[in-house]
Amino acid sequence: MRNPRRTAQTASALMVGLALVSAMAVFGASLSDTITSGFDQATNANLILTSTSKQSGFSSLVPTVAAKADGVTVETTLYQGQFQVQGSLQALTGAATPHLSDTVILNMTSGSSAALDHGELLIDSATATSKHLSVGDTVPVKFAETGTATLRIGGVYRVNALVGSYLVSSGLFLANFQHPVPSTVLLRTTGSETAMQNALSGYPNVQVQTRDQYEQSQASSVNGLLGLVYALLALAVVIALIGIVNTLMLSVIERTHEIGLLRAVGMRRRQVRSMIRSEAVILSVFGAILGIVIGTPMGLALVAATGEEGITETSIPYFTLVIFLIVATMLGLIAADWPARRAAKLDVLAAIATE
Repeated sequence: MRNPRRTAQTASALMVGLALVSAMAVFGASLSDTITSGFDQATNANLILTSTSKQSGFSSLVPTVAAKADGVTVETTLYQGQFQVQGSLQALTGAATPHLSDTVILNMTSGSSAALDHGELLIDSATATSKHLSVGDTVPVKFAETGTATLRIGGVYRVNALVGSYLVSSGLFLANFQHPVPSTVLLRTTGSETAMQNALSGYPNVQVQTRDQYEQSQASSVNGLLGLVYALLALAVVIALIGIVNTLMLSVIERTHEIGLLRAVGMRRRQVRSMIRSEAVILSVFGAILGIVIGTPMGLALVAATGEEGITETSIPYFTLVIFLIVATMLGLIAADWPARRAAKLDVLAAIATE
């Protein structure tokens, strides 16, 4: 209260840091929930086979070997590649159409998945909206191996995290890509994960995962990226803590005479330290609460703004936000340690004599 402008500036620095961190926490939680729910609504497969290397697929013999394993009832092979559509480079998925509905959940909003068998292109609803496309439209495409062509849009499906934005039959895909290798194999099976791993023991670059494991691996990659963002934002919080130290030190220096008088009338060193630390807690809690209150709507706005990009879930990580508040309070106490000790060690007579 003695210097409200300086106090407000110190709290605002912490507020900005916590606001950014809180916004990213809301965005990250929503993105993670979107990935988890997205794969739940994308596939019926019990087991998912992927390559241990994200930059390459695996042997074309793997789908055949996996399909012959005990307990396997349905097998669908997916291919991944790139092509130009309407002049822009996009990811393209090719899927084996027999029994496709048993492994891939395509919620069609218009058209039919049967259009794949006729060499037509399926797109997701987000792409259809952003590109102003509908069933029956034709789009110019270009493949690196076979050149330009025109594809008819045979259907529009809801956003599917597994197949992406553009889907064709494996026959069309194989006809336009030279020696493609499978990127993913989806399996419906009554057998175990261990049995499949044994069946594919001759292919060490194949990773066998249950659907839950696959979802967790996809979410963990996003969490790793968000962890890097948190580390960068932590620098803003550290700078704010340095501001708290500076504010408390200035407060101690300006109140040297007052502290000396308090010590003279009986205040103990421990009580002086508690007084300074209490001020730090007030600053920290004030800045942290404001930051969380401002950052949470910012995160919700970011999620809403990226809804067309496929983020369909909105989640507020209340537990994480409470942890942020507690950590900010603890860091404020740590920041107050040096100023509190300095105030407690002031010589009483020298402090009283200070003007």
